[in-house]
Amino acid sequence: MKTWERKGYKVVEVPFDGDLHEFQIVKGEEVIATITPATIEDMKIITKDLDNGKDVNGWEDGMGNTISIL
Repeated sequence: MKTWERKGYKVVEVPFDGDLHEFQIVKGEEVIATITPATIEDMKIITKDLDNGKDVNGWEDGMGNTISIL
C-alpha cells in the first residue's frame, strides 16, 4: 500500500476487495473522501496518475460524487 502526499492532504491506498484497493483522501486526520475503483485496471490508472503527481480535486469517487478539497 502506498501514500501520496499533496499540498494540504494525502491519498492513502487501503485494502478493499481482494486485489482491488480503495484510495482514501485524508485532510488532517479526517478521511474526507474515498475513491473506489470499479476494476483492477481503473485502480492501476489511478495509481499511475497519483505516481505522476496528479491532484485528485475534481475527480469522481466511483460512487457518482465529485471530490472537492477545500
